[in-house]
Amino acid sequence: MRYEAAVGKLRGCGYKATPQRLAVLSAILAGRHQGLEEIRARCPEVGMVTVYRTLDLFTGLGLVRRLDLGHGPRYELAEDHHHHLVCEDCGSIKEFERCPVDLRSLPRVGGDFEVRAHSLEVYGRCSDCR
Repeated sequence: MRYEAAVGKLRGCGYKATPQRLAVLSAILAGRHQGLEEIRARCPEVGMVTVYRTLDLFTGLGLVRRLDLGHGPRYELAEDHHHHLVCEDCGSIKEFERCPVDLRSLPRVGGDFEVRAHSLEVYGRCSDCR
């Protein structure tokens, strides 16, 4: 999901595309796995409370994915399916796309549960920290 699609979804859900929301969206698009401080640094004209509320709104609408990978929450645009390798020492995050989860077997485990999405984080030590 790119900028125009995210703005369209925001408006389609009945929310205004305010300058503050657009600034936070642009900040999120500038990098992956960003912490709050990185996002705030990219849109200093937006107040801290507004950034928090906007991130909560975007997460609730499915525009942004909140990642709790240690070292505080991280945010990224929810545009593609990928997973994360997280270094427990330095906090670096690398992505991998080949998914080891067989989603066809999950519904049988949960009974009448409908699977919409999933995430997978693998923790360890990167080559720099070993």
